Amino acid sequence: MMIYGPRLADYRGQGLRVMGKRLDSSGLVVMSEIVRPQGAVPIPVDWRLSVCDGLYKVSDIVIDGISMAATQRSEFGQMIQRNGGRVESLLAIMRQRR
Repeated sequence: MMIYGPRLADYRGQGLRVMGKRLDSSGLVVMSEIVRPQGAVPIPVDWRLSVCDGLYKVSDIVIDGISMAATQRSEFGQMIQRNGGRVESLLAIMRQRR
């Protein structure tokens, strides 16, 4: 099961540069890039924000074109499928990993 923190920890010690923002159909997108050492090509990162209770909250992180929310949905679907289509099994796994 994917969790954003450990995936983002791979980039520890590297800089993050905010490039701008734009509105799209799902809300606000903050465009940034991970600045890598020794002149390596920066990695684009989009932070998708949605309004919840009057506050902006991160609803998805898209790293180099890969949506973390879509990846997580796919992983959840696979877990449910492997366990006979039972959502309860996914919930049990999630409770164990808290």
